[in-house]
Amino acid sequence: MQIQATVEDEKGLTVEITGEDYSLAEIVHYELLEEKNITFAGVLPPHPLIKKLVLKVRSQRTKPDRAFLNSVERAVETTHELMACVNKALGGGSS
Repeated sequence: MQIQATVEDEKGLTVEITGEDYSLAEIVHYELLEEKNITFAGVLPPHPLIKKLVLKVRSQRTKPDRAFLNSVERAVETTHELMACVNKALGGGSS
């Protein structure tokens, strides 16, 4: 996975992720929309043959890169919570 972030101005950020699936961008996109200072968060539809995702973020009263980082951190926390719940439901994760 490669990530390239470009700060457009004090309110805009573009993040390009190469080598990952569209679903990864949608998880972060969902978390971005939960941020109250985000005025826009979108994922550009990827080309079916090229694994390159583009997320656009616009914010107010907070830096867009900070909001993006907060959203990724929340996505990680949610994923860990999901893993713990699945392990519990499956009897501790032993197979």
